[in-house]
Amino acid sequence: MTIIDEKNPETTSLSERDGDNLSGAPRSASVSGRRRILRVAILAFFFVYVILTLMPFYFLFVRTFVATADSTDMWWWLPPEEEVNMNAEIGNLSIFLNLDIAEIKAEWGIPLTEYVEPRWDLNRISEEYDIPLETIRATLTPFGRFNGWIVLLGGGSGFWSSIGRTAIVTALGVIGINVLGIMTGSALAGLRFRYQRWIYAIFLVSVVIPPFLLLLPQFLMVNLIQGVIPGSQESGLVREVSQLAVLVFLYIQGGALSTMIFTSAIGAIPREMEESAEIDGASRWEYIRHILLPLMKVPIAGLTVIVLPFFWNDFLAPFVYLDPTNTTLQPLIQSFVGQYTTNFRIVFTGVFVSILPLVFIYIIFRKWFVAGVMEGAVKG
Repeated sequence: MTIIDEKNPETTSLSERDGDNLSGAPRSASVSGRRRILRVAILAFFFVYVILTLMPFYFLFVRTFVATADSTDMWWWLPPEEEVNMNAEIGNLSIFLNLDIAEIKAEWGIPLTEYVEPRWDLNRISEEYDIPLETIRATLTPFGRFNGWIVLLGGGSGFWSSIGRTAIVTALGVIGINVLGIMTGSALAGLRFRYQRWIYAIFLVSVVIPPFLLLLPQFLMVNLIQGVIPGSQESGLVREVSQLAVLVFLYIQGGALSTMIFTSAIGAIPREMEESAEIDGASRWEYIRHILLPLMKVPIAGLTVIVLPFFWNDFLAPFVYLDPTNTTLQPLIQSFVGQYTTNFRIVFTGVFVSILPLVFIYIIFRKWFVAGVMEGAVKG
């Protein structure tokens, strides 16, 4: 059956029209259903991805509460609180829990000049010095779970001073390597002369030289330079500052990475911009400050993202060039690893705490990093 429209002399079958109406609704419903399933699948994928990304941090956090004796077991949640064993010897407790005996004596009312036999157990100490057992339990119970946090964040571990040194060295290293990289790239930009190509090749040679081959001559050179500085051979402020300065200079020394990044970035800037600045009477410094630096957001952000975790987590250079009392974070954590026993709660706590500042920095400045990296990626 057909319907003839006088105004529109096209014929349309009722069955065809009804079929279109009937099939159209299921088709749109199926399309929306597939889109809904696709969105759910994407959300599920990203949810699983985020969980898998955060799982190592979660297990590391749980490990900060796991005793050394149970460190080989798998822990999905915080272990149960340990009871204080009154038959434990005070000497073994001081070693396994890294207890400060002077603080323990002061809290229990034992004179500091009094010698406590390391082989005495807690019951014997309670009897000898008339200390209530509840007082001993109250003092040692927090160490059963929070030993790593108490020892590391306490005043005697040197954690706060080491993290301050790490922050200073890292900040100066990041700033210095960017400034010197911009200066080096500005001098080598374009590679228009033969001597520029040779200098650029010398910078690239550092990529193929293993750092351990340079460790000994570099160490001898540093000792020779420090020997010239008055007061650097004796413990004190001069020695500490000179050692940290050496660490900063080693971080910001000319390297292949910063040289390649800034040389290629500055070489891509049209020569006419520098010439127009010179015609307008701008000095070299004014050109770098007002024209070059604003254009260097992308390489600065990229280089900072690369070198920031390296400077913060560096172990070898601070371990070699800094005194144990003037060290940064990673060598401090390593100092809790003993020859015969290791308190893994302190080690895991130190590793976990050392990650937190970097996480906060990337969260706070993520927009700046992304904006710097993405700037210039889209034209128009």
